[in-house]
Amino acid sequence: MSPKEPSEIKIKELISLFEKKKFDELLRFSNELLDEFPNSILIQNIKGIVYTELKNYKLAKNLFIKVVNLNPKYTDGYYNLANIFSKLEQEDKAIENYNKVIKLDNNYYKAHNNLGNIYRKKGLNKKAIECYFSTLEINSNYKIAYYNLAGALQFYIINKEQKNINKYLLYLLKEKNIVRPQSIAANILNSLFLNTDLKKNLSLIKNKLPNKDFNYILESLYKNSLLMQFMKVCPIPDYYIEKNFIKIRKEILNQTYKSNIYITNINFLISLSMQCFLNEYIYHQSEDEIEKIKKIDERIKNNLKENKKINDLEILCLSCYKPLANFSWSNKIKFSNQIKEIFELQLNQYEIENQISKSIKSISKVENQVSIKVKDQYEENPYPRWENLGLSIKPRNIMAVINDSDLNLDLKKISNSDSPEILIAGCGTGQHAITTASKYKKSKILALDLSFKSLSYAIRKANELKINNIDFIQGDILDLKSIDRKFDIIESVGVLHHMDNPFKGWEILTSCLNNDSLMLIGLYSEKARRHIIQIKNKINKLKLQSNYKNIIKFRKDLIENNSDQWNLIKSSPDFYTVSGVRDLLFHVQEHRFTISKIKEYLDKLGLIFLGFEDKLVKENFKSNYTNKDDLYNLDKWEEYEKSNPRIFAGMYQFWCMKSKKK
Repeated sequence: MSPKEPSEIKIKELISLFEKKKFDELLRFSNELLDEFPNSILIQNIKGIVYTELKNYKLAKNLFIKVVNLNPKYTDGYYNLANIFSKLEQEDKAIENYNKVIKLDNNYYKAHNNLGNIYRKKGLNKKAIECYFSTLEINSNYKIAYYNLAGALQFYIINKEQKNINKYLLYLLKEKNIVRPQSIAANILNSLFLNTDLKKNLSLIKNKLPNKDFNYILESLYKNSLLMQFMKVCPIPDYYIEKNFIKIRKEILNQTYKSNIYITNINFLISLSMQCFLNEYIYHQSEDEIEKIKKIDERIKNNLKENKKINDLEILCLSCYKPLANFSWSNKIKFSNQIKEIFELQLNQYEIENQISKSIKSISKVENQVSIKVKDQYEENPYPRWENLGLSIKPRNIMAVINDSDLNLDLKKISNSDSPEILIAGCGTGQHAITTASKYKKSKILALDLSFKSLSYAIRKANELKINNIDFIQGDILDLKSIDRKFDIIESVGVLHHMDNPFKGWEILTSCLNNDSLMLIGLYSEKARRHIIQIKNKINKLKLQSNYKNIIKFRKDLIENNSDQWNLIKSSPDFYTVSGVRDLLFHVQEHRFTISKIKEYLDKLGLIFLGFEDKLVKENFKSNYTNKDDLYNLDKWEEYEKSNPRIFAGMYQFWCMKSKKK
């Protein structure tokens, strides 16, 4: 016989008090009810949830244990108990209880999701992904599971067909604030190439094709929804796809040039145009193509003078070779609804950013000669161009965020955890600043960069995403002292190594940091960039200037030589955009570091090393060094890097702290 329960009205009263967060009143009322119904499962479960909210996990655990003892088939009881074990970092017990929930009710999607979170925390990303898939099979609208899936997919590559994976990947690409597409690109590519139809269609692409076959290919490619969306939001980091798209683009140009257009569906062309814009026209163009583009351009100009209608295909064709903003006639054309998104992307965005740039404040005139050169590079090629970004579902205080980073830190020592002042030193096009702004509760962000164009891009994206707690400002790190302001967190990733004197820049950042406050630094590794150094030496030997023409030609030569250097570099997403290649191989200024040098600088600056940021790097390290203290021992990391020289290919990213004691 089930324990006797209070009336539905009484339970609703308790729930109402919970929703209003009147916890003291709720606890008094529930204790009164328990005098009459001592074995009430519902009341004790509600009390347990209250104690969970109050972070009294011991009392909550005892109540949930009592609940499941009273009713061993009560799924909510096991679910709540599992959540408590998770908060107490007793992962194995949490897993046990989530599995009990699932065994009793396989459709309990939140249990599948939370089980995935435990596996992910333990570094078992394959198992985590399976749990998130199970969650979404039950409830495909559960947005939290998509966030979690996106996080896990960054650390595990799926190499076999998974039911509905394309559907879930497509959802992630369509949403603007769940994940940066580039971070799950490997999984998208794997999923695409598991599609035998895609392989077949790409294999059909030859230099010369009958029109009917060409149309068939375009139509077939367009039917691949995942590919089409991928093309619209992310430069595709795959050379096999690139070389086939080059052939397609060339055939479109040939048809357009002859005014003998047999293309029956322009939807694929729209995606191709967007892809070319996103990769900044990295695809190599022959001299013949360049001449044909000029002639089509002239033809459009003449047709406009004679008030003739301009064919959408002509516009699309040219937009696959250059941004529409680069054509003198682009603001004179009335665009059809069919190609409106191309107009928005390639023309409107430039105009918006030009207007924004006029209102950006500067802290001082940039005078350092190296800083001027770096500024000029990013004015020409803002880096990186991006569409979507992974933002936090819910902002949290410093302690909650930092707790996830597994740092060697007493959280109680962190200053101003309630409303932190944060500096992003070198914000570029805004990815880092916007992500940080979404992460920290009640944060005030100052985002600094040398480049007006990069800042304009960043501000436009922040406005689009409705991120309003960032002040963007132009200037040099060397001039930061002039703003006379201290920060609770400073983040500078991929910036100091492009300065004339990285130590001087780091010293200035340190002077702007409050005591007992945190700093995130990202620096190039000497060992990890050996292959890059070889390529840069080749560029220097050839005395190549970092202009568009040289970047495209050098890249093409590197690919065609099929050298070891190409094999090492082709996995870098930066190799698939113009600004990326320039940043990677043609940068005007670059320093590289060793762990010994980092140790030396930390000591000179009075900073305490707290740990590295990259979770995958740390997981790899922990498989070799089992002592927890080793995780925070730079000597051990130096030893590890000697045997794994590419482990910091994505930079050394680490946290440090300015302490009063120092």
